[in-house]
Amino acid sequence: MTDIEKRNIERVKHWENTWNTRVDRMVDECYAPDCTVVNMMSGYTMHGREELRAIEHQMLAFDGTRRMEITKMVASGDTVAVEADAIWGNHRSKACVFLTFNDQGLITTDHSYGSDPSGASSQPKPASAAAAR
Repeated sequence: MTDIEKRNIERVKHWENTWNTRVDRMVDECYAPDCTVVNMMSGYTMHGREELRAIEHQMLAFDGTRRMEITKMVASGDTVAVEADAIWGNHRSKACVFLTFNDQGLITTDHSYGSDPSGASSQPKPASAAAAR
């Protein structure tokens, strides 16, 4: 495993911890300002930290007890594939995420495959936001 891959594995551990405990820290410390996050199940795409932060806050409003438990990670170059259990209340489901990192160790792309019981990452953007893109 290369030094970059080792660094990225450590960054994923930090991502998991902050997703579970301090979502604003997760957004600010783990994601590049110009990141792209895609719910691969619905196609919903977020651009930048503020769009991601808004969705994460909607998810927390739905269930502030949500948790992620990583069960497997595979690093290859600038990308880490993550398998995890997503726990929302009494519901546990499987998820898979592909995270791509830049030279500073920040996530530039996040392609997530998993359920979002809150629906926050599955909703269409308002027409004004879509037109601005």
